Amino acid sequence: MKMLKKVTAVLVVLLLVLGTVSIGATAVDSGTIGITIRADSEGKKLYPGDIVTFTVNISTNFNYVAMRWPVMYTLKAFEPVIGNDGNGDADYGNVIGHGTLADEDSYLESGEAITNEPFGGTYSKANYGCLLIQWTGGTSGNRVVCYNEPSGYDCLTFQLRVKPGFTGSVGTVAVPTTNQAKNMFYLEGITDPSNGNSTFHLTLSNLTFTSTPAQVEIIREEAGLQARGDTIIETVDVTPAALQDGVADSPTINYIYGLNSFVQTGEEYSAESIQQYLLVLGDAKIELWTVPELEHPETFDDDPESEKLISTGAKLKLYDANGTFLDEYTFVVFGDINGSGQIDGMDSSILINAFLYLYDWTYYGLKDNPTFFACDINGDGAVASDDYGPLLEAIGYKGYVNQTNDPTNFFVYY
Repeated sequence: MKMLKKVTAVLVVLLLVLGTVSIGATAVDSGTIGITIRADSEGKKLYPGDIVTFTVNISTNFNYVAMRWPVMYTLKAFEPVIGNDGNGDADYGNVIGHGTLADEDSYLESGEAITNEPFGGTYSKANYGCLLIQWTGGTSGNRVVCYNEPSGYDCLTFQLRVKPGFTGSVGTVAVPTTNQAKNMFYLEGITDPSNGNSTFHLTLSNLTFTSTPAQVEIIREEAGLQARGDTIIETVDVTPAALQDGVADSPTINYIYGLNSFVQTGEEYSAESIQQYLLVLGDAKIELWTVPELEHPETFDDDPESEKLISTGAKLKLYDANGTFLDEYTFVVFGDINGSGQIDGMDSSILINAFLYLYDWTYYGLKDNPTFFACDINGDGAVASDDYGPLLEAIGYKGYVNQTNDPTNFFVYY
């Protein structure tokens, strides 16, 4: 059975339940009902997979004992969150039914909605899905629990998940005010909460009805970082020994290398200009940190988005559009072994000590440590005496070390 046919069945059951309570005639008194939907993502940007909790605020001067209405959501942007679906804690809230209107036979085949577009052209079945929301009162002693909040009250919640691959930028969640949608409303009132015989059914034609939708900004892509041109982003697993002895602080290290223009020009980069080599996805934000800033944060308070000298050990920190930290990347400049941003005699001395095993960190994997990794001048995956020659040629300005770490083309002569 199609989902909305299931929804229709739910409607029939609900009408039967509510109908057993309704005794009085339809009310003719004028009144108000206002429905406002708010998202908990206000001030934030949403990514595919994010779950959004929506709060429904209802204002009315009637004593309601039962309410039911449809909530439309942008079909390409959202999908319902079903309880215990393995994707996080779901708040199914007051949703009693859900479905889409996209299938030819899935429109609501009932007396309340008899057209293929049950919510009117404004909410086309090709573009909108539907939730059915209800609130019902109960009893307390000899009184019926009713809802009467002229100033409005946050009384209901439900959740939707942002769909992967959404091609827009805004998702809408609204209670329609079209005539077709109004036919799906069910509003049961009570004149005297202490007298169950005083219930009556209200129609929207007797009410002043307002609806304020929620609109949320959605980012099409997951926040991330992607290499451009010759730039290489590589995530490596560190060896257990490096972790045990504190050489590495986490099981993986994200390296960025391949910046040949750096060794040729020695230029500084800002968080903006370095994006000619790194593509920032999903409105993410990046910060650059030099080695001195990382080693002596108490004496460096520079703006992390200002121009930085990229060197071995410098960091790039990635945040999503909301400022949430996502990941950290470490730069490697092959030949810049001491992290000064220059390839000079100091680096050659360290390289000699490295292949003579005079540093403890040389006993671990090549990529456990950015300094050791920067010693692999010829890109063969090891640190040995054959890395020394090309380093000396680079120091002597005969060419530059190819920063792509390519063993077939590790040195480029001028």
